[in-house]
Amino acid sequence: MTTTKNYKLGFSGGFSQLQLKDISKAQAELYEALGVNNRTSFTQYKNGKIEPKASQAEAVEKVFEKYGITENIWEKCEATYDLRPVRNK
Repeated sequence: MTTTKNYKLGFSGGFSQLQLKDISKAQAELYEALGVNNRTSFTQYKNGKIEPKASQAEAVEKVFEKYGITENIWEKCEATYDLRPVRNK
């Protein structure tokens, strides 16, 4: 049985599997893999608003593979980390 990858869903499923200690480093690597330089574009790819090119999808999978994540990468996941700094009031 062949499983098809639905890149239109984004990679929040893979992102949610990252260990907390790896998120910042992996996110920087994902920015580079996607060729983006801002949080808005990154989030759009992550949430499936923008579908990656084949070369981008392959690069994203390589980043996740580096962190031991090889399954359920291209899935929707509502529970993802928000890395924005917390502001004290």
